[in-house]
Amino acid sequence: MLYSREPGKKLAPDVPYKIHWTRRFNAATINLDIFSFARSLNGLMRRERFDIVHGNAEESFFASRICRRFNAVYFFTSHAPYLPPTGILRGLLNPVSFLKRVNPYLLRSAARRAKKIVTFSQFSRDLVLQGLGEGWRDRIAVIPAGIDPSWFALERTPTHKPELVFWGRMEEEKGIPELLQALKIVARKIPEVRLTLAGEGNRLEEFKQQVRTLGLIPKVVMPGWRSMEYIQGLAATARLGVFPSRIESFGLAVAEAMGAGLPVIATRAGALPEMVANGVTGTLTPPRDAGALAGAILEGLAHPEKYQGMAENARKTACRNFSWDKTARQLITLYQKELETARNSPAAPH
Repeated sequence: MLYSREPGKKLAPDVPYKIHWTRRFNAATINLDIFSFARSLNGLMRRERFDIVHGNAEESFFASRICRRFNAVYFFTSHAPYLPPTGILRGLLNPVSFLKRVNPYLLRSAARRAKKIVTFSQFSRDLVLQGLGEGWRDRIAVIPAGIDPSWFALERTPTHKPELVFWGRMEEEKGIPELLQALKIVARKIPEVRLTLAGEGNRLEEFKQQVRTLGLIPKVVMPGWRSMEYIQGLAATARLGVFPSRIESFGLAVAEAMGAGLPVIATRAGALPEMVANGVTGTLTPPRDAGALAGAILEGLAHPEKYQGMAENARKTACRNFSWDKTARQLITLYQKELETARNSPAAPH
């Protein structure tokens, strides 16, 4: 695995694979990591001669060229909410707009050079087709991501208190503004309600200010990002998990909550309706609708048996659909098929 970090920063994540660190450049308008990743990947390929390189995000901008040099097959996973419909050269025809959104053009280029593109959902697949065109339909494979198996084994002991939980990035696209507005509405009827927002992101300080402005300081806990064990502790005791995203290419936190048997309230946004069957495995509300979200929370707190029944259905669905073993088998099959095709190609070296 190639990861980036700032110079001098020491990180020692506990993971079951080997990490090669490359330099991270904190440039505001363009992801300069494309150069440090290319240099590191080129060195790795020279030493290891990998059969497959699987890219993710614009950091793999040069990966296809390096793969051609070493006769490897290049794959790409796309979970971006947007791909430009034109390439870099056409984008330069509108230089002001281009300079404001350079990275999506780099991402598009990294994706379209891949032998196969993997997406986690049909929604994400459709976004790729919008950006690259219908001619790419047969080159996209939808393979849902898995979740850590410990979520399936989580034993829930829900509190009798009206405790709500959210975990994820602190960004507007996650629907945090409307979640806080919904909490304000809920608090008028259930003053003891409390929400834990676990995560970090670019809007963290802005959301803390919104909490203060809405007078929700005693009702909102924001512990920052914590370990999976900490998050699972919250999921084990909370009454409801609330995930009001405005757009979602997969929805990992929702999948984890479903696997844990935590009653889920989410939105009809992006890929979430593919995961949650409204009224069967969870509750879906319109995105950006604080009133509807508050209504769902109030109903969930008033009818815990009904919502827990949906959560048990959701756990069974998650066990079937979000297993890493299943994901790995699908991905390996895809790798083997494309490797075999590449080796049998007339242009392939012998």
